[in-house]
Amino acid sequence: MFQKLNKTIVIASAAVCLSHCGNQSSQSISAPFQQGVVKKITTYDTPGRCSEIISYAPSKKLLFTTNSVSKDISVLAIPSLAAGNFRPIDFDLQKSGVQGISTGGEPTSVAVHPNRNLVLAAVNGGNGRLVAFDMTAAAKGVSKKVLDQEIGFHLDSIAISPNGKWAVIADEAEGSANTPGAIILVDISRIGSSQKLPVYKVSNLASSLGRPAGRVEPEFVAIDSSSRYAAVACQDDNAVVLFPLTANPKVSSVIKLPNSAQPDGANLINYGSGQLLAIAEEGTDTVALFQVNSINQTPKLITRINVRTLSGKGDRCDPEGVYMFRQSGKLYLAVAIERANRALIMDISNPRSPKKVASVPVGSRPEGLIVQKQGGKSYVLTGDEGKPGKGEVSIIEVR
Repeated sequence: MFQKLNKTIVIASAAVCLSHCGNQSSQSISAPFQQGVVKKITTYDTPGRCSEIISYAPSKKLLFTTNSVSKDISVLAIPSLAAGNFRPIDFDLQKSGVQGISTGGEPTSVAVHPNRNLVLAAVNGGNGRLVAFDMTAAAKGVSKKVLDQEIGFHLDSIAISPNGKWAVIADEAEGSANTPGAIILVDISRIGSSQKLPVYKVSNLASSLGRPAGRVEPEFVAIDSSSRYAAVACQDDNAVVLFPLTANPKVSSVIKLPNSAQPDGANLINYGSGQLLAIAEEGTDTVALFQVNSINQTPKLITRINVRTLSGKGDRCDPEGVYMFRQSGKLYLAVAIERANRALIMDISNPRSPKKVASVPVGSRPEGLIVQKQGGKSYVLTGDEGKPGKGEVSIIEVR
């Protein structure tokens, strides 16, 4: 087990993959295991058979997880991330087992509102729907729906801007070439009113990607800390698009990735005078780091990291979620490695020279990944979807 390691481990070096312009460069990424920096807290078997995308409410100490098997949202009280003590909340005492919040369809993503007692979910079944629930009621095991609005065709990822004004949703519109994929902005500042929420689609998406509208499939949403813009991974299009958060959203720039990169998770963090953008390139087992100075300019590739060797898996490993965070004066990158059943922690204080800190065993097929601060430490949480197998949630402490 990871907790029992107490000797220096020599980490195999990994090559940095092809650069953005196609020139090959290689660089050693190696470091001794950093004793006392990373500690596995727990892997918890959730009541349902799946735990995929996760979102945490610090004020309520609640974790929300999507369950595509039972088609509900599991709610787990976690009084202390350091202790890893979970308490599942039951929303239907008349049924056997612990029941989550029924969503009336398949929830594909969930996001906690940054400054209101609301949790939002993207739900599929028929057409796509944006659904919101009251968190105060949820903490008591009561399902109180405050929004249920039809939006798009087949929704995937949802993210909420830090200022609480926008929900950005990737509508991949799977299943038919006649349903064009879209990126949807919803003004959620009006939740609670009797009127439908204003909805805006990002214009020139297909033309910017050079793809027929029915072939465009937005996958994952990342938003900058100042609520100015979003970056959305378009998996089957091998690209990431950037656009401003306004009532007239339009693609400002496009990052074209190598063929078969298949970008999945993405994350933004302030870095220097701009932002650092991390992209999980699932198809090539790499994570790319880009410098974003302006959304009107194509972001520049800093490095591309081959995570296959670093994760401890010799064959295909499928990086899914990525999340960057600062702890004890260092900048870290966490990566959910789906087929290796691990979370990779890297020190990217110098993004051009990333160093492996730890590869931590988690549950089966980690998908969603978030980081929370508590008690002066950072906690990496993964949603381990199983499929097949049991759904789990893992917690890793970074000091």
